Amino acid sequence: MQKGARKWIEYYWNYVNSDKYKEEKIKRKAEYEKATHDSDKEENIQEEEQADYYEDSIVTHLSICDVLSNDGVTKVLKKLYSLPKKKFKVHNHYKKPSIFHKYDYVHLQYSESGYGCFAEIELLEDKYIKSIKAIWAQINSYFALIEYCFTFKKPLDEDSYNQFVYDNIRNLTSKDYIIWHRISKEEGKRKDDMDYGLAEQMTEESFPLICQHYITSFLYSEQGKNNPLINMEYRIRKAPIDIDRLYLKGIVIAYYNKKSNYVICSDYDKPNYCMLTGNNRFPQFNICEYIATYRNEFFYCFFGYRELKLFEREFSKFSTGRKSIAYNREFKKLLNKLQSVSEVESRKEKDIYTAFNEAWDFYSFGKKQDLKKYHENDIAKYKKIYENNFSYLKVLSEINYTKNNQRLMILTVIISIVAIFISILTA
Repeated sequence: MQKGARKWIEYYWNYVNSDKYKEEKIKRKAEYEKATHDSDKEENIQEEEQADYYEDSIVTHLSICDVLSNDGVTKVLKKLYSLPKKKFKVHNHYKKPSIFHKYDYVHLQYSESGYGCFAEIELLEDKYIKSIKAIWAQINSYFALIEYCFTFKKPLDEDSYNQFVYDNIRNLTSKDYIIWHRISKEEGKRKDDMDYGLAEQMTEESFPLICQHYITSFLYSEQGKNNPLINMEYRIRKAPIDIDRLYLKGIVIAYYNKKSNYVICSDYDKPNYCMLTGNNRFPQFNICEYIATYRNEFFYCFFGYRELKLFEREFSKFSTGRKSIAYNREFKKLLNKLQSVSEVESRKEKDIYTAFNEAWDFYSFGKKQDLKKYHENDIAKYKKIYENNFSYLKVLSEINYTKNNQRLMILTVIISIVAIFISILTA
């Protein structure tokens, strides 16, 4: 871990454990309640029609989704079989790969994919987390999605949610993705002088990253060290959900399940999702079920923008010349990524948009919209970008191959000349 990241964590930890932070938290909560009440009053909203800001909720679960190649799935499985029995009780549902027996867990598959339980992990000594259930499905012929569902020993209210972060944030290591800010020496000395809003943001951002730490430290992730993984908080409350009253104007994207009456919210360019439910009921939902049915089409419709951002960083290393082109695992993974998007197909018998409209309503900043129109050009755009970069990478590879041949020819000539001189001298 970078020294600056460790300093930032200590700076944050000292502040949230100070009396100043606790006093400011009480003050801000009172101001928020007053501002909300005054805003409703100014808009002449009747008591029964006031906006629902979804308060007094608790977190029951958190799911984290990781995208893995066949090599990645193999490494995860090896880790599952080697977890210390003192801390974990593992129920594996797949055979452990060995030196003599290797398996293609992710393989060519153009038809409909199945999904199932990959493993179940009981945490025997953890204070907060009871178990982690891993389910998975193939996205395409090159990558699979493993969805880790974290179940807490007790639902987390606001106080225990914050305490979970305070107790665990110092456990983050160099294997983990960490969001941090640079601080001066003077700021580091003042233990109770952090910006309150920044501290609250740090708490919210750190919660899924701490859970991600369990994957990167105890298991394996191909993306989790350098990127935040796709995650979703499952929140429940006693009051029912009324979609007409729920405040969605500040939410970039929201999906409302009409049958089961719950909402999934997200930011378009971030991997963080949140499920809002009522009646103290936890609906059965997992992303793998949709991946199994709609595969690439679903994945790039909902997570395509994030994948594009990751691809930009990976591809830039080659396009800028910072990294030379050589056929290795990293380069092969990039080629598979370019190829995988070509498997996006439109299945008339199982059209994703038709099925979505039957079960869901789509909102953006509180306004109901048509999902197909909203994402109409996205998948085509992603496919075009990947195809263009595939062609460009092919040209770079050919140039690199030509250069290597030229170097080999020059080296051969030099060796031949040296051999001639040696033969003359020894004659």
